[in-house]
Amino acid sequence: MFGVIMTWIMLICVIIGLLFIGRVIQSEDHKSQLSQLHQTTELWAEAFSINLNADLDRLGQLQNALPRNQTFKQNLRTLQQQARELMQRRPEILEINYVDTNSRVAASFASPHPFGDITLTTGERYQRASTRQAINRTRRTDSASFSEPYSLPIEGSPFIDLVSPCFIGGERYLQISRLSIWALLRQATQNHSDSSFRISLLYDGTPIVAASADSRRQSISYKVGLAPLPASFELQVSSYAQGLITQNTLFWVISALGIFLIVALLGLIRFNWRQNSTETALRAESALRKTIADSQLSGLQVTDRNGRIVYTNRTFTDLLGLSSNEHLIGQLPPYSYWPKGDAGFRLMELFETIQRGQMTTTSYEFNPIRPDGSTFNAFIHISPMITVEGTHLGWLWTLTDISEIRQAQERVTAAHERFTRVLESMQDAISVADPQSNVLLFSNSVYDSLFGEGNFGHMQAHTELINQMGEKRVKEATDLSTDIYLEDLDRWFALHERMITWTDRTSVRLQILSDITERRKNENLLAEQQARSELNSRLVTMGEMASSLAHELNQPLTAISNYAFIVGSMMKKAGVPEDHEMFYSVSRIESQAQRAAGIIQRIRSFTKRSEPKMESIPIINLVKEVMELANIQARRHNAKIQYYIAPDVNHVWCDEIMIEQVLLNLIKNGIEASVGIEGQKPEVTLTIYLDIDHHVIFEVADNGVGIDDEHKVQLFDPFFTTKSSGMGMGLNICRTIVELHHGRLSISDNIGRGTIFTLMLPSENTQTG
Repeated sequence: MFGVIMTWIMLICVIIGLLFIGRVIQSEDHKSQLSQLHQTTELWAEAFSINLNADLDRLGQLQNALPRNQTFKQNLRTLQQQARELMQRRPEILEINYVDTNSRVAASFASPHPFGDITLTTGERYQRASTRQAINRTRRTDSASFSEPYSLPIEGSPFIDLVSPCFIGGERYLQISRLSIWALLRQATQNHSDSSFRISLLYDGTPIVAASADSRRQSISYKVGLAPLPASFELQVSSYAQGLITQNTLFWVISALGIFLIVALLGLIRFNWRQNSTETALRAESALRKTIADSQLSGLQVTDRNGRIVYTNRTFTDLLGLSSNEHLIGQLPPYSYWPKGDAGFRLMELFETIQRGQMTTTSYEFNPIRPDGSTFNAFIHISPMITVEGTHLGWLWTLTDISEIRQAQERVTAAHERFTRVLESMQDAISVADPQSNVLLFSNSVYDSLFGEGNFGHMQAHTELINQMGEKRVKEATDLSTDIYLEDLDRWFALHERMITWTDRTSVRLQILSDITERRKNENLLAEQQARSELNSRLVTMGEMASSLAHELNQPLTAISNYAFIVGSMMKKAGVPEDHEMFYSVSRIESQAQRAAGIIQRIRSFTKRSEPKMESIPIINLVKEVMELANIQARRHNAKIQYYIAPDVNHVWCDEIMIEQVLLNLIKNGIEASVGIEGQKPEVTLTIYLDIDHHVIFEVADNGVGIDDEHKVQLFDPFFTTKSSGMGMGLNICRTIVELHHGRLSISDNIGRGTIFTLMLPSENTQTG
């Protein structure tokens, strides 16, 4: 441990020494960079000033060569040629303008270089504030002055205007030259190829142009003024973070030696640490292996190649009922715990077999003998102990107590037998299948007798369950029950299906089918009897109500008839002419009252199941009576009723009042079915003709919404109706009346739209024949 601490101290000292040397070299490097930066900045500022002063001199000499006895316009061509030659040689001069005493541009010349543009034409005034200030300053001092820098949406920005006074042809003018600051700075630094500096031109401390746009981090900078520009113009040069330290050979040599020393010290520290770790790990590993061996549920016995016992763990001695392994160490086969007889000989034979190399490993189940003479069920496994190099050291014997396993297996076997007997004794078909592959895993004898040994019955029942409850619900649910009908067997079954865990810990589908065919038959028979009983009860109630209503209405109708007769007699005594319309109304009241009394009498007879009063009735009279009453209903609903009677139809054999009620009810239903259809007027047509068998056919056709096929079957059932109001007895009574006449009432779809009710009655000729 002391060596590790001293190594760490040496490492810290080496690191401190290297840091000190690096700091000294860095300081010297900074001084060298600062000196180089000052020299470079002064050099570039001087070059900038020289170029700008040269421009001032050349611009001032432009008009000096002009003849003094010629006017400005006469000298304009010569002046233009000299200005273009000057701007051709000096690319930083982009535009030269001459301004008269009224501050208007008298002439404007642009540089022939790509950045040359005329910003002001002849006759314009300078509107830029900075240039106007320079113009005023020049006129006031009669000397050249510079404007503030400005930018234009053209190449070469930013710019500065040089305003100088001049005399041409005896007249006073101002020469205004637009100079590109960017071009001046580029000329001053054009010989600079080192990328370790950033060059910027500042105005009032704000950068207005930079000759280098490198975005690397800057370490130091230096500023200097630019004569003859005002003091607000400064040249700033910044040095990037790149020093001479990377070029110092001594630094690299010292650094390499220091790194080598640090690596060597770290290697030494790592070696010492690994030594200590290895020793600690070996001690811990040894203790751990002994703990693991002693805590094993199986007994471990190690022997050499000859079978001599050299080690046993605590579990091995505990299984054999020994307090220590002293009695076992050194024993050779056959061992003291081996049983006598065939089992012992078999163990010896197995050991000799693997010892000869005929087998690599072997296992055997036997009953070891404890010192007290007791035995237990055990399983021993023999395997060779071979090192990594392939050396055979001996044999490892693993002894496992399987007494509880054997007892558990016996209990499971007995339980399985009991379970199988219970399942086989049940009257239900039981099957288990894999939900993924649908492979049948189990089926009892009842299932096999019904469906055979395959999964056909299981899948058929499962398919019926999906059809009833939906595939999604069957997949999500774990327990479902329902009744299904298997057409192949013509039997009903109560299906109970649920997901259970199978012996291999997978989810399987358990299905139980209980035969409920007899129960379903009894339930259906009971339901039919209950429905029939309920229907009979309701019909009896309806009959009693009809009989009671007939009895109660008979007296008022008799009174109405008597009063109508009295009114008619009084009108005759009063001398009212018999052709007066009141006589017609009173006679109709009396006849309708008698008709109502007849209807009531028929209702009472109908409820008592008495035979109808059959007689030969003229068709035209029957139809007129029906039309007279039906038109009242038609006018109420703005409906149209029309009828057609075939020429060969004269009489019908029937109870007049009953058949009138049937036809009136059918026409009324047709009107109500046709009302409420947008863009259509309700229409009902009554057609009467003879069929080939000489039956009288009454067809009542409407243009209503029609009747669904599923409702047509129930249409004549008692108390069934498709209307929002009504008892559902009308068509049932109509069919009963028709059957009493030995006729038939049927329904069909009208061609186009609506429904046709067909009433077939025997004619007088058919009855007579």
